[in-house]
Amino acid sequence: MSVDRNPVELQINEVRNSQWAEATVTVRNLGGTVFRGARFHRVDGAEHLIDLELTRIIHYQRTVDELSGGHTALVTLSGSGARVLRSGTLADGWQCIEGHNGPTPGAPDQ
Repeated sequence: MSVDRNPVELQINEVRNSQWAEATVTVRNLGGTVFRGARFHRVDGAEHLIDLELTRIIHYQRTVDELSGGHTALVTLSGSGARVLRSGTLADGWQCIEGHNGPTPGAPDQ
């Protein structure tokens, strides 16, 4: 698989379910395409360390492997730090997570 190491950023709109090692959240992609397998290590405005992998993307009721910039989707993030994610509002702002894409699904080896 090829690796796209471009930085990615997701805005957390609503946390629907959050456990110690997994969260289901509605996000908006703030940058370029983010792929399933992307890893997130930073939460803006928080001192907590996270290590979350994007394991599932549901866009318009279909499971997909990628989410284009500017689009919103329901995603599952798995790993450590899921409990620090919070829903946002216009009044208190939205939390963002930052990371990098992992291996691009279905891409040939390079």
